[in-house]
Amino acid sequence: MKILMVTTGMDIGGAETHIAELCRAFTERGHSVTVASSGGVFVSELRKNGIFHITLPLGQKTPSALAVSYKGLADLIRREKFDIVHAHARLPAFLCGRLHKKYGFRFVTTDHLDFRVTPLLKKLTHWGELTFAVSADLREYLIKNYSLNPEQISLTVNGIDTDRFSPREINTALRDRLEIGNRTVILHISRLERHLSLCVRALMGAAKLLDGRASLIVVGDGSYAQTLREEAEEINRSLGYRAVIFSGAVTDVENYIAASDIVVSPSRAAMEAMACAKPVIVCGSQGFGGLFTEELAKQAIQSNFCFRGASLPTPEMLARSIQAVLDMDEKEKRAIGDFARRFICENYSVDIMAQTQLDGYRRLLAKRTDYDILICGYYGYGNMGDETLLSVIIRELRRLIPSIRLCVLSGNPQKTRTLHRVDAIARFDPEQIAKMMDRSKILLFGGGNLLQDKTSTHSLLYYTQILRMAKKRGLGIFIYANGIGPLHGKGNRSRTVEALRLADSISLRDPHSFSFVRELRLQKPLRLTFDPAILTEKAEFPIPEGDYFAVVPKCSSPAFLQAVSDTVRLLAQKTGFTPILVSLYDRQDMASVKRISAQTKAQIYFPKNAGECIALFSSAKLVISSRLHALIYATAAVCPMMGYSDDKKLFSYLDHIGFGTHDILPCGLSANESAKTAVNRAMLILNQSSYCKNRLAEHLPSWRSLAQSEIEKILHFTEYADQRET
Repeated sequence: MKILMVTTGMDIGGAETHIAELCRAFTERGHSVTVASSGGVFVSELRKNGIFHITLPLGQKTPSALAVSYKGLADLIRREKFDIVHAHARLPAFLCGRLHKKYGFRFVTTDHLDFRVTPLLKKLTHWGELTFAVSADLREYLIKNYSLNPEQISLTVNGIDTDRFSPREINTALRDRLEIGNRTVILHISRLERHLSLCVRALMGAAKLLDGRASLIVVGDGSYAQTLREEAEEINRSLGYRAVIFSGAVTDVENYIAASDIVVSPSRAAMEAMACAKPVIVCGSQGFGGLFTEELAKQAIQSNFCFRGASLPTPEMLARSIQAVLDMDEKEKRAIGDFARRFICENYSVDIMAQTQLDGYRRLLAKRTDYDILICGYYGYGNMGDETLLSVIIRELRRLIPSIRLCVLSGNPQKTRTLHRVDAIARFDPEQIAKMMDRSKILLFGGGNLLQDKTSTHSLLYYTQILRMAKKRGLGIFIYANGIGPLHGKGNRSRTVEALRLADSISLRDPHSFSFVRELRLQKPLRLTFDPAILTEKAEFPIPEGDYFAVVPKCSSPAFLQAVSDTVRLLAQKTGFTPILVSLYDRQDMASVKRISAQTKAQIYFPKNAGECIALFSSAKLVISSRLHALIYATAAVCPMMGYSDDKKLFSYLDHIGFGTHDILPCGLSANESAKTAVNRAMLILNQSSYCKNRLAEHLPSWRSLAQSEIEKILHFTEYADQRET
């Protein structure tokens, strides 16, 4: 691969070291790498490792510098025809984003920190087709602040060269040169900018409190370095010895780590010191973590060793932590250092970093001229349930085969491309659909209830026509996790039967659909599976305080919506629980949700995706829903539920999971029933809450396994289609 890395500069810093290590790892694996930046101390190391460097004023924001950088990048990209362009900071990503629209290269970014967010900066920020986040909290930051689809974000790590950063003897030569004597050496590594100076200043204050016992070495440089040096000179004069020493920017950081006794740094610098088996106090200007031990590991991973949001460091806090390490015997210090090195070797190697990013590149570079699977369903309309199906299908297929080539028929192709990182075409463009079918191996039809006429006969005619087109062009047809019906229109049952006969493989997501198709005796492979939405993972989402129940209405008749409103009001009065409202399909349902909210004063919550819905439902006492996928999310959340609807697929689902009409605890209620009946049923379910939760928890693993195995059958079917072609 030909790869272009674009960043502001290559001076000392965590992101810069990340880029240098990544480029070296790619080069060792036979890839051609070029770096464009404003230069810095790492440039000579890049060139020594066979990595090209192009100097552009990418660290400057003046109009003239931006124009020079834009033209320089455009010329470089046009001339070299890179396979991947990878930007590592906001300004380079902005420029590359504009060029991406013009030249159509595959565009990737990495988020190394939580940038300041304003409406203007948000508009000017480009995250590319794929974004790597170096920690879980940055992944959540991207989702929360930029509304990125979680599927667009891949977690990577700050890979550490554990050969270069490894345990060594104390570097006495460097200590002698710096005239440290027998004092303990505390090391801090950071870019020295004003907004990053809090930890340095706190350490300088700690050095004063540790008078005579320690010297602080600060490695790094930046626009605020001179101010800090002047403050350090004053401290040194007052103490009468070199208590604070600034080394400037250096590339042989490992020698300084070897000369130190304790390292106090955040992020990558902390991890490099850990790889050297040094006691490390994880602390930076974003937060104080403390001495790295096994107990601190989980929190450290979450924030990429930055402890964003934790208490900010003070001189007293750091002095106490340093003194605690000084008070340990050598055996304790060695055990802490050994654990730290093992932790880095197992979780943060350069190999892991390089592999995760190469895998992401390969997904983007999968040939777009031919497709393994063309996916058909009700996608691109903002229905959370259907978008969940598509998201899970894509995620699971890519987990099994990262390079699989997918295209989706969508009501909004641009939105589908952005959200799901797949190619997409307009679902009502027959010419384009025909071309895409000629370039695909199989049609994946579903999931969802596609073959039905409740929406309209036109909808049924559309889907049966898609199946006929696919058959005519020789595609393998996999009807995947479908629900069938209702079918009331004249001739629609026979149309559905004819369409099903075109399929090579059929799986149904509920018992009623399965029974219907089995009675047709189609002589086709037929399986009862589970809706793939059950594979959705819980995400972070703020939940209400206290006890609450959630209601998910659907656009319905005024009489039924009034019954739902009355149910919400009466159930809240009877239980004392707070009611909340959720819309799964804003285009159709939000007006109904707002109407119920106005009548009941129930607050509306706005989860953006299924994972956030599951988080919201996981703490609810009950979910009452008129939409199927809210019941599936409640199942995944192990939350008691009640279907209140005129839609038979909800009742078929409840039959599937053991809460149907003839089960011990019937959890479905017809829309014809009154609010009083609904409240009585809800109270029955609440009184049997433990039974409900225990059953869901007991069977959830097998339901997830059933859904997962059906995904795997898609891949087996793809292989079958390959063999049939040959």
